[in-house]
Amino acid sequence: MIITLAGHVDHGKTSLVKALTGVETDRLKEEKKRGLTIDLGFAYIDEGNIGFVDVPGHHKFIHNMVAGVASHQHALMVIAADDGPMPQSREHLEILRLIGVREGTIALTKCDRASPDRIKECLGEIEDLVGASFLAEAKVFQTSIENPESTATLLAHLRGSANPDKVEKNQKPFRIAIDRSFTVKGAGLVITGTVHSGTVEVDQQLTHYPSGKKIRVRSIRAQDKAVTQSMSGDRCALNITGIDEVDRGDWIIQQPSQGYKNLTIELEANKDFPRAIKNWTPIHIYHATSHSTGRIAAVRQLDANRFIADILSEESLACHQGDRLVLRDQSLDLTLGGGKVIYADNDQQRRRSDPKRLNKLKAHTNYDAEQCLAQLLEQGPTDLKEFGDFWHLNETTLLGLTGQRNLRQVGDTAIADKYWLELKSSVTNLLADVKDAQGVKENHFEQVPSLFRQALLNELVSENTLEYTGGEYKLQGAKIDLPAPLADLWGRLENVLDAKQPPSTGDLSKSMQKPQQELERSMNELVRRGLMVNIANHRYYLPKQLKELAQDIRELAANNTVTNAFTVREFRDHTGIGRNVAIDVLEYFDGKGYTRRQENQRIVTGTYPKQ
Repeated sequence: MIITLAGHVDHGKTSLVKALTGVETDRLKEEKKRGLTIDLGFAYIDEGNIGFVDVPGHHKFIHNMVAGVASHQHALMVIAADDGPMPQSREHLEILRLIGVREGTIALTKCDRASPDRIKECLGEIEDLVGASFLAEAKVFQTSIENPESTATLLAHLRGSANPDKVEKNQKPFRIAIDRSFTVKGAGLVITGTVHSGTVEVDQQLTHYPSGKKIRVRSIRAQDKAVTQSMSGDRCALNITGIDEVDRGDWIIQQPSQGYKNLTIELEANKDFPRAIKNWTPIHIYHATSHSTGRIAAVRQLDANRFIADILSEESLACHQGDRLVLRDQSLDLTLGGGKVIYADNDQQRRRSDPKRLNKLKAHTNYDAEQCLAQLLEQGPTDLKEFGDFWHLNETTLLGLTGQRNLRQVGDTAIADKYWLELKSSVTNLLADVKDAQGVKENHFEQVPSLFRQALLNELVSENTLEYTGGEYKLQGAKIDLPAPLADLWGRLENVLDAKQPPSTGDLSKSMQKPQQELERSMNELVRRGLMVNIANHRYYLPKQLKELAQDIRELAANNTVTNAFTVREFRDHTGIGRNVAIDVLEYFDGKGYTRRQENQRIVTGTYPKQ
């Protein structure tokens, strides 16, 4: 069990730890000189089964106090009998609550300096202080470092509260927030901190945040004992290689994180905070052992003391869903409040009032990964990697959430099968409304996410719902209602062009006794309607003939089992068309990405029509 002390400056936290453990936790020269705890101190007893984290009580070092607290810990609230509850007593209690600490004990110190009446009065003040908090039912122990029996009674209670079975064992990836680092001669860099989730083992490969450098764990100490693995809730020291320098606030993590600057939290306001919480308030942001500055960007009140608040951090925070933040007002130097992270992103362009963002935020107010994912998939494309990272899920857990769903996936992005069917219907409905059953190009289907557009259209073509001709899509069998002059021209040209080598427009102009330029203008109108394809100057083909030529090319390439390549001559002989026309056709296919020229040969590099 890890016990974190809390309380006002000079209420005897460090002296109490020494009385309980025999360890002097003030290790810095300045701390010894001033008799004032500045940074975190640590002590262990019972072969490491119980550890103490001594934190500063002075308000100037509140950032160090916050760095020593984690939600898994047991709080030991220290209040001096002669002073009673003081400002930092209240603020520390509030910080413990905001971080999520849920159990603790109260030590009334310096009882040798107070009369029985004062002690009785102080006990009433303590009851008022903790009455509405998680310490409401906590036992209060009257202690004095001059009276070993009083500290022995407290220690016996703390030992009785230790329960290894209460340690959180979760399947989330490992991460530890660094609160201290130092170099050991012959061993190298050592970092210490509280394990926030997962399990770490010797020789495991991990990542340093924010540098992204890969590191390896050489050895582990947990609760001041050499071990081969450590887990969630442990006070842990890792001897690592792969990086030379780290800072408090950094993380060692199993699953690389991008960090977030835009966060939304369920904000619980400090009841003692003297101002209304307003937009754009400058704040200090505390997350685990890290400290950043930022602003409250938007506030929406839920009830008297709870809000949904957007937080803009100046530095990226390696946070996940459910992590807790503590916020302090910069100008007042007081704790404003804090709460759980419910949503985060790094989209600097999207407005906070954007409907898509608000829908995502609404989905994340479900404090359940499965429900959140289901709601996101109903809304549209969902980045599964981004979702898994924010919810801090390992691959197995994420696969368990997605494996039972009917999803369409491209890369890391997925959409629900129900949404896919709705998109298909929207495409056919759009084409049904197109005037004259005219075809449209791919980019016209803006309602279909671009990442999935080609796959969806291909599926509709393969199902014979759509036709793809001349680079455009239309409903299968849709009749094109042509103006009378074009309909007449099409009636004269359809059979003439139905050949592997249709005549050029020059020959057509002579046979039809129509000016070539005027003829080509009319033929280009037929191209626009998908009835023919202009492959080169003065050369037009029917779409079906180009499909047949594409199949000829694939067969020709397959016949050469060594290189899968062919020459212009081989293509000409295989199809029976002239050399100049053969070159026009192959250059057209080159332009479509179906073939590629390599010196005097060509190879097949894609599909036609493009899939």
